[in-house]
Amino acid sequence: LEDIARLTKLRSDQVLALEEGRYHVFSAPVYVRGFVKSYAKLVNIDPAPLLEKLNGELNKDKKFQQAESLTGPQRGLIEWCAYALSRVPWKIVVPLVAVLMLIAIFVWGMQWWESYKNRDPLENLPPGYYQSSTPLPAEYIPLEE
Repeated sequence: LEDIARLTKLRSDQVLALEEGRYHVFSAPVYVRGFVKSYAKLVNIDPAPLLEKLNGELNKDKKFQQAESLTGPQRGLIEWCAYALSRVPWKIVVPLVAVLMLIAIFVWGMQWWESYKNRDPLENLPPGYYQSSTPLPAEYIPLEE
């Protein structure tokens, strides 16, 4: 038993479980099939008829009756988003976004500066703060000489 366990790289309790038909010890039917196949090859027995019998026995066991899904469980929106984000090349995206943000801030700053330079400094000054008692000299300048 120990020699077979060593040669098949199984634990001795797993080899004993295979010989006794206690398949519930294994977590999935794929392990049982693989172990039976390697065990059969070790003792020079054709594994095909053994695997057919094994499939019949595994179908009787409630733990292994449900067929394994090859595509896995259905994934929702969160799993899809997480997968999509894991596929993003962040070493390229982060610097690119940073450069685009700097360009946007620069353009916005230039537009703000141009509007600041061209605005009237007295536009927000309400009327009546300063009343000149003398008329402005510009009113008396002749238009023609």
